[in-house]
Amino acid sequence: MSRFPTAALSLAALGIASACGLPRDPEGTLDRVRGGTMRVGVVTNPPWVTDSAGVVGGIEGAFVSDLARGLGARLAWVRASESELMAALEGREVDLVIGGFTDAVPWKMKVALTKPYYTDTIVVGLARGEAPQRGIRGATVAVDAHDAEIATYVRAHKAQPLLVDDLARATTAIAAPVWRLPALGRDPVAGITLHEARHVLAASPGENDWLVHIERLLRERKRTVPATLRATRP
Repeated sequence: MSRFPTAALSLAALGIASACGLPRDPEGTLDRVRGGTMRVGVVTNPPWVTDSAGVVGGIEGAFVSDLARGLGARLAWVRASESELMAALEGREVDLVIGGFTDAVPWKMKVALTKPYYTDTIVVGLARGEAPQRGIRGATVAVDAHDAEIATYVRAHKAQPLLVDDLARATTAIAAPVWRLPALGRDPVAGITLHEARHVLAASPGENDWLVHIERLLRERKRTVPATLRATRP
């Protein structure tokens, strides 16, 4: 009788045994949070995270509230700078940090990032009825002064960014997330995508069961993001 079937069965059994132990939390984060306290770092960044009168909200604030509710956990919000919170996350002094982060965040080698739950597409918008243009090279493009990072994407396309306090009053083309354009009375310029930002949450490093649990909730809730963004004030 050939030994190969026996060897194959042994390998399969080993694979099943290994899979049963994964994912795991070396520090037991998920078990500790369930029915206990979930420590969440907060970096205000509307519409992703809002913090008004001690109440944390926004898209990610709602995600975290749902996560805590499902686990029967009490929320303990921790407010500090982004760098302080990421250091605390790396040291497992907090369990999760929210702040509208993308997967390009510089801390990604030190903390665990979820899979992206939403891709924010930055585009150029023209006033409705305005003649379309093929490119923006050499053009002046208005950028929200509160989201100045977009100015770097405009410069990368050889255009000149103009920081303004109110995009709704801009008389030039604008650069903004595509979800903002309808409320600003703008249409996206076909064929011009300035940047795609993939939004994530930051979790304790190495706590894989905890990360998988968070990602499960994000998969269930991510379909609500586009409508929530469209309802956001411009």
